[in-house]
Amino acid sequence: MADSQLKQCQWNIRSSQYLGEISALCFLHLPSHLSSFPFLLAGTGSQVLLYDLESSMMIKSFQVFEGIRVHGLICSLLDNTTLACKVVVCGEKRVKLFNLTFELVSKSNTQSEFCVDLCLIHSLPRFTHWVLDVLFLKDHCLAIGCSDNSVHVWDMLKFSLVLQVPSPDRCLLYSMRLWGDNLEALRIASGTIYNEIIVWKVICQHDSPTSTSSVKGCMNLSSSNSNFAKCYDQQYKAVHICRLVGHEGSIFRIVWSSNGVKLVSVSDDRSARIWTIHDHDDRREIVGPVLFGHSARIWDCCISDHLIVTAGEDCTCRVWGLDGKQLRMIKEHIGRGIWRCLYDPNSSLLVTAGFDSAIKVHRLHTPVCKTLDLGGDADSEDIIEGAQISTTCIPNSMEHAGLMDSKSEYVRSLYFKCEDTIYVATNHGYLYHALLSETGDVKWTELVRVNGEVPIVCMDLLSASLSRNNCSIDDWVAVGDGKGNMTVVGITGNPSSPKVAFTFAWPAGAERQLLGTYWCKSLGCRYVFTTDPRGVLKLWRLYDPLISVCQDSQRISLIAEFPSSFGIRIMCLDASFEEEVLVCGDLRGNLILFPLSKDLLLCTAATSGVKISPLSYFKGAHGISTVSNISVSRLSHGQVEIRTTGADGCICYLEYDKDQESFEFIGMKQLKELSLIESVSADFKSADDLANCNYAAGFASTDFIIWNLMTEAKVLQIPCGGWRRPHSYYLGDVPEMRNCFAYVKDEIIYIHRHWLPGGGKTKFPRNLHLQFHGREMHSLCFVSENSQVQGNEEENLVDKSSWIATGCEDGTVRLTRFASEMENWSASKLLGEHVGGSAVRSICFVSKTHIIPSDVSSTPGLEKGQNDTSDGKQNTCLLVSVGAKRVLTTWLLRNRSLDKEEEIYPEQKLNRCETGCKPTVKQCSSMSFRWLSTNMPIRSPSMEGKEKTVSAANKISSLDSDAKTESIFIEKEGTKSKTCLVNKYEDDWRYLAVTAFLVKCAGSRLTVCFVVVACSDATLTLQALVLPHRLWFDVAILASMPSPVLALQHAVVPFYNLTQISSTYLVISGATDGSIAFWDITESVKTFVQRVSSLNIEKFIDCQKRPRTGRGSQGGRQWRSLNSSMSKRRFGGDSVTRKAGDVDNSDSNITPDTSSELNDLQKRSKNCSQAKHDTLLEPETSRTDSLAEICEIQPIRVMNNVHQSGVNCLHVSGDFQGSENCYLLNIVSGGDDQAVHCLQLKLTLSSTELDAKVVTSETIRSTIQSESIENIVDCNNKNQAPNHIRFLNQYRIPSAHSSAIKGIWTDGTWVFSTGLDQRIRCWLVGEHGELTEHALLIISVPEPEALDARACGRNHYQIAISGRGMQMVEFFLPKQ
Repeated sequence: MADSQLKQCQWNIRSSQYLGEISALCFLHLPSHLSSFPFLLAGTGSQVLLYDLESSMMIKSFQVFEGIRVHGLICSLLDNTTLACKVVVCGEKRVKLFNLTFELVSKSNTQSEFCVDLCLIHSLPRFTHWVLDVLFLKDHCLAIGCSDNSVHVWDMLKFSLVLQVPSPDRCLLYSMRLWGDNLEALRIASGTIYNEIIVWKVICQHDSPTSTSSVKGCMNLSSSNSNFAKCYDQQYKAVHICRLVGHEGSIFRIVWSSNGVKLVSVSDDRSARIWTIHDHDDRREIVGPVLFGHSARIWDCCISDHLIVTAGEDCTCRVWGLDGKQLRMIKEHIGRGIWRCLYDPNSSLLVTAGFDSAIKVHRLHTPVCKTLDLGGDADSEDIIEGAQISTTCIPNSMEHAGLMDSKSEYVRSLYFKCEDTIYVATNHGYLYHALLSETGDVKWTELVRVNGEVPIVCMDLLSASLSRNNCSIDDWVAVGDGKGNMTVVGITGNPSSPKVAFTFAWPAGAERQLLGTYWCKSLGCRYVFTTDPRGVLKLWRLYDPLISVCQDSQRISLIAEFPSSFGIRIMCLDASFEEEVLVCGDLRGNLILFPLSKDLLLCTAATSGVKISPLSYFKGAHGISTVSNISVSRLSHGQVEIRTTGADGCICYLEYDKDQESFEFIGMKQLKELSLIESVSADFKSADDLANCNYAAGFASTDFIIWNLMTEAKVLQIPCGGWRRPHSYYLGDVPEMRNCFAYVKDEIIYIHRHWLPGGGKTKFPRNLHLQFHGREMHSLCFVSENSQVQGNEEENLVDKSSWIATGCEDGTVRLTRFASEMENWSASKLLGEHVGGSAVRSICFVSKTHIIPSDVSSTPGLEKGQNDTSDGKQNTCLLVSVGAKRVLTTWLLRNRSLDKEEEIYPEQKLNRCETGCKPTVKQCSSMSFRWLSTNMPIRSPSMEGKEKTVSAANKISSLDSDAKTESIFIEKEGTKSKTCLVNKYEDDWRYLAVTAFLVKCAGSRLTVCFVVVACSDATLTLQALVLPHRLWFDVAILASMPSPVLALQHAVVPFYNLTQISSTYLVISGATDGSIAFWDITESVKTFVQRVSSLNIEKFIDCQKRPRTGRGSQGGRQWRSLNSSMSKRRFGGDSVTRKAGDVDNSDSNITPDTSSELNDLQKRSKNCSQAKHDTLLEPETSRTDSLAEICEIQPIRVMNNVHQSGVNCLHVSGDFQGSENCYLLNIVSGGDDQAVHCLQLKLTLSSTELDAKVVTSETIRSTIQSESIENIVDCNNKNQAPNHIRFLNQYRIPSAHSSAIKGIWTDGTWVFSTGLDQRIRCWLVGEHGELTEHALLIISVPEPEALDARACGRNHYQIAISGRGMQMVEFFLPKQ
């Protein structure tokens, strides 16, 4: 659409729901026949959300303010006849009165829903001070308390001020709470800035003609509104009741009890205090218990007749008795803490909300904590209503009286089959079946006793309901005893009368050498594993038990032995029959991968134990902590995904590629609430999607915990003494409603069962609102597998949902989905965390791969416009995040689509049972990223660059020369003092901005991600990540800037002709001194890609690694450099990939030519922390040889004083002008000076006419509002087609915003900008770069920090803003 037509069109702009802090909560009680639970009103940003707590659904959201945060909500009693109530919303100095109406609409004969409407009744004028509390009084009055310690009484019928009474103690307040139902009973508690509480009231004064009420304040307030009535009532005054002293910090919240006798206050001193107020002649106050327990400031509190609830900055919500004893502690929020808590005594519902945007609902019960004398800590016990707690003993121990001795029988292991059945093994060799009744009684059945009456040391269960076997046996129980014998028992019959169908035993190891036995669900009941202390895993085949044979040994055959590479005990395993792999985890956090061929499994001939060597292994997958659980799932042909859990509290994800023989770490989720994760579970529909985990079960200290991974809420917590005691658990489809846990203490088995029937009660806890970042966000970007949609293209159905990646102050990176059809945020998943929780400052998404011809002179195979990989595989999509401590992390977009192939299990082939069902592999298309690599340079790039640099031309010539040419190394002389000085401040350095792009050489399998990062020490570095090997290289340093760079952008400008494709790679930077610089990095990019693509570096590099966790897992040691990996390959050195059969003399396979070329790159490879440590131990001469020259690139143009202060944001868009064979770039910037700057420049291939012109190098003055520029800059490099950059037009709007501009975006047609003024402004770009404002919107995001936008269809844009929260804005042209 032409610019003239766009100017004439009326564009619409609208905001969606704000995703950020919850700042206000209020219950709304409906009649009991309509809802058993109250409704909930929540204030977030400038909006009010209405929730139905019974269905946990949001009914509707309402916009109540513009740019003002809602911090107070109060509802009047609901009129049961009209189903309407009044709602007062306050924010800062504003108060609005609304009418909330409900209408029950029938959808069908059996279903009905509420139709809700919120209508504005009156908006009170702006007060002179902040409004702290509001209270409904009789006679249609409204009491409003302000921060100047005054109370205003309003008539809601006449909308006039009736009374204004100041407190006799005039001071500023942090908090205020009103109590009473009329003016005579009104009590005010004011929390002052002097850490004390002033309690006062308003009384009628009949004997004095004067009044203490302030008429002056009333006149000032009503001067602008004719509806105000002048305050001539002289009959009320403020009377001091008492002063409460005791807090040592600011008082953030005060609440009254329902009878107005007790006060609860919370403070900055991390304490809550209970006060008793006697409003008699003596006016005494009684100081009650002081509640200590929070480790940070307490933000909110509430009180009922039986308990007190506090919520604080430590993200905990604590429930206390009136005697000051802590009854319960809930910790499920993240970030800056819980800001609001609310308790309803009628329904026992506790609601918490905080900075992380989550609203969590718990149900408390009376008594809150039903403690059983189990030796646990009652404070941490979390008992769910309806849970059955019972105790029992094994049959023989019931007959034993007195204390246990060496001959006493006790439980060695136990295993839940289902919610009412447990298998128990003892030290006397007995195997029992226990049936649990609803009344708590237990029916014991003795099944077998192993030969020799030796203790059973291990047990595993394979149930017909959990496996894919097709035989008539219900349960297969495998037990191992202390003599090294294995016993397999088959159980049939109903649970009340189980029967032993068969039992057979065989010697599986030496005495005291059999430590574990394992079934594998994917292999079925015909295969069982055993393990010993030395890490040798044995696979046994079980033949049909119905076949009559003379001896048990003929039923069993040893198929194979799998010796571990580490010689450490195997703790868990899983296998994939289709991909023929077996994965094991050991006691020290290592993973070993073995081949498991189908021929080996399906071969019926008798075979002796064949020793099978590992395919690969991963050392330290869980650091030095035990691997507790492994799950294997097929991704595609030749690829499997592996999920592991361990005693480091982490869930790890790995991939094995059979073709590439690579075993790679792809992601990790850290649960700070659990120190040991025993297993994770998902629903049946997503069983094959290992990334889709719903619940985690494990231990934190001595407590067993079930954790909801989706809502980040604790489901169950039971003190049990820790994981070392025999225990078992069983989770139903909804663990909040169906869970069982049993553990052993001494000789007693304690059983906790909570099992509600289907369609039972509502499950708690619940998460009403999406959980998001708990701190401020500094950056965001749209994420899409497809390339950017242009603003003039038709809208695609796929583009209706948007994914946004965000980086937060706490170091987390999240991926959040916005559903346009619902205008709401629908999902948010945590991708990972930066090392040590270092803040994420900038983030960018890379999806387009640029092709560099392998032969610069000609590229006949590439046609015009071809810019993707030519191998037909999925295009690489990366997410790059940088931040504090110079952490650079990359994430790779995962493709979850699986091959549509039929799964065939070994049992189906063995039994040859045709069931008519063809099991299929589930397909999942949800977007997700996997962790790819983290780069933390130990040596500062500025140090290397400033010690010795060479010009770009010299560097290029040295790269093009023979690889055997001696390189120039950095000299040591005179650098020691500088090194010490730089290292002193190295920890304070941080990355401030990042931009990245992908490049691939035609015909090469390698892809290079070039990353430009700006550091706080005013340096810019060009780094390269070589994929798929995850190798980092320093490519170049962009010449040092006088000031740190805050914003970075890049532009890849392609030029096409008949013989070649020539692209120019530009970097644009904006610094804190207001300057914008342009850099041409084309030659460095092309030279590096061509050199790397000609090498087979995968033969020499161990590129596997694990991200650091900071939890003592010892994982995350970075990979070795090229030098160290080739010269120091020794077993067990680092957390790296190894293949079976690797030897130490692998360097002998390097050819001379390849070795010399590789040597050149070795010097530019980044060393890891371990390699650096090794280097420091070497002599000084060898350390010198490990350093390499880093070239310095000078800017082609620096535009000074574009902004009067820092350039906070930049964005670049380009358009190819086919008629002129040139490329037009539009560059927009915003700064602290509140100005928006737009610059247009044109890139063309050089010609004779352009070469004849005189090139001036003077900088462009940006103080002129509109100016035509005709300066030409040459970008002539000898190995590429020469280009010219012509600076055309610039346009500057001095006061585009009323405060600093933080985010800006353009596509060449529109410019969107936002600033600290909480405004989004939409500008139309003219033909000569001039900007015309077309739309303005006030957003709810406080302190915006970043903006990104995308065109999602013809004349339709989505704009995302982040700061203290996130919000989506849509800018569109209405359809005719």
